[in-house]
Amino acid sequence: MSISLTDTPLTIGGDLVLKNRVVLAPLTRGRSGVDQCPKSHSVDYYVQRSGAGLLISEGTIPSKQGMGWSGASAIYTPEHVAAWRKVTDAVHAAGSKIVCQLWHMGRVTHSSFHGLQPVSASAIAAEGNAHLLDKKKSPYEVPRALEAAEIATVVEELRHAAACAKEAGFDGVELHGANGYLIDEFLQSCSNTRSDDYGGSPEKRFRLLKEVIAAVSTVFPASRIGVRLSPNGAFNNMGSADNLETFTYVIKQLDALGLMYLHVMDGLGEQRRSRSRARCVRRRR
Repeated sequence: MSISLTDTPLTIGGDLVLKNRVVLAPLTRGRSGVDQCPKSHSVDYYVQRSGAGLLISEGTIPSKQGMGWSGASAIYTPEHVAAWRKVTDAVHAAGSKIVCQLWHMGRVTHSSFHGLQPVSASAIAAEGNAHLLDKKKSPYEVPRALEAAEIATVVEELRHAAACAKEAGFDGVELHGANGYLIDEFLQSCSNTRSDDYGGSPEKRFRLLKEVIAAVSTVFPASRIGVRLSPNGAFNNMGSADNLETFTYVIKQLDALGLMYLHVMDGLGEQRRSRSRARCVRRRR
């Protein structure tokens, strides 16, 4: 029996009924301006794509320090909530569902965006350039390794962003754990050389994501939380020699949590993967 992707409803997240099996992947827009609030053209953009049963929002910044992309939207102030409410109301009126992708950019931010030193799992800079607010480029800065005590603050920022997303009318959230951003920086051994409870083994490198999911689960049930991973990606200077072991472990752990979905990107920046892995191996020697 054949199944039509466009005509067959699908239930996910326990009771979230999608009108069809088409999902819009998150597509970073960079059109929200310096206030990071979606504008009227964002409402039009999402409504135009609401033929899909589920829309995943563009990457949305959960805190001041998570910002590193000119024009990126955000979801941590009342103004952000009010702006996003216009989007979610319009999408729901069109018969679709929408989740908010929470996107802390970690070491690939730049101090010019927020006046703060970028943070990461370890003090290892990514290669390449940040694209600044004035459209100029500047090499990525060496991030500051988060102190263990500070990690709770990051977890709370993501929980708060999820609460703002719920207030704004989103049907759930997706945690961006891919493409070399903060959560991915903790997961991978090439960017995480810590020796505390958040580094070393795959179990310890998974701890940040596990704690974020637990915190966000106080806002949305686990069945309304998605996670994005990129096990084979080299984007933002990622790719680790032990990724097969690491992501096999991570995915098994996520599977046991009853999440809404796992969103796997495969091979973004793959042409640089072998070179990136070689660099990571050398760093660990």
